[in-house]
Amino acid sequence: MIGEAQRPPAGPAIVTTLRNAGPLLDSFIAWHRTIGFARIYLVFDDPADPDADRVADIPGVTVVRHDPALREAWSQLPVHASVAASIDQEVMARQVLNAAMAMQWARADGCAWLLHIDVDELFFPGDQRADAHFRQLSNLAADVVIYPNHEALPEQEAFSDPMAQVTLFKVPLPRLNASPRPAVLQAALAGVPRFREALFNLYTNGKAAVRLDVPGLEPMGVHDFDDPARPARRVVSNRASILHYACCGYDAFRAKYELLGAFPDQWWGQYDIVASIGPFHLQARDAVLSGDDDRARDFYWSRVAIRDAAAVDRLLAAGALERVLQPSRVLASLKA
Repeated sequence: MIGEAQRPPAGPAIVTTLRNAGPLLDSFIAWHRTIGFARIYLVFDDPADPDADRVADIPGVTVVRHDPALREAWSQLPVHASVAASIDQEVMARQVLNAAMAMQWARADGCAWLLHIDVDELFFPGDQRADAHFRQLSNLAADVVIYPNHEALPEQEAFSDPMAQVTLFKVPLPRLNASPRPAVLQAALAGVPRFREALFNLYTNGKAAVRLDVPGLEPMGVHDFDDPARPARRVVSNRASILHYACCGYDAFRAKYELLGAFPDQWWGQYDIVASIGPFHLQARDAVLSGDDDRARDFYWSRVAIRDAAAVDRLLAAGALERVLQPSRVLASLKA
């Protein structure tokens, strides 16, 4: 089940469930190792994914395959009963179980915190390293930390390495909504038709890290952790955030929705997707699965990426967008 490289010192850990990650995987690993994560747990949803063998010997990386041994381990988890009926239909059910398993692995590896994110996301600690950030958190009365998320706004059609090339991001909604939106911000958003209804295409409620020395905590969906017996002590970070490189590049956008296939309009058979995150996810599904490449490409440019440099400048000036340059610079330097 587990291919292990090197036992880490105590520190923060990451878990992600992935499939066909492409060029994102190398940058995901490189960035998080560089900023101070002690362990990265990569759970390959396809046990035959060739990337699993390729990255298994990287120091600090633990490769886990979705195999019968893992499924047996899932069955022993307290959270298993709540998602068991959906394991083979909902990737989110498997993500929940993998995060619960990673809590066990990370404790055994001496890690203090576990962050649950996707492979198309980077943890961005601002002006400090991740290990320093989590050491400071250990002094707080907090069991769970929520990290607001940025969403990438790609400015071209093709990327060889989105995490090293994309620098334009939508500002997290909690920051935008902290006070009434000024007129200049409202005008800038109204000037771009797609942003009149909503700035973000996908989720806006952030991702979470859980403290590992507190008993009773378990994943609550893919965005949070909690204790079923008592409310967790929860804080929202105002310093660190998540960079979500969603659908960066037409090929990546198309591949994502081809892989997802004809998924239903509800998550878990009961949660309406449009009501939860807006219509983009379903509209993207329909555009890609139509088989009409022109329709899918038009959708990418009208809803995912942006060409209008003047609109970008207005949105940057108004505070709806920002440039986040550090990952691009760090990843470029690692390749030099």
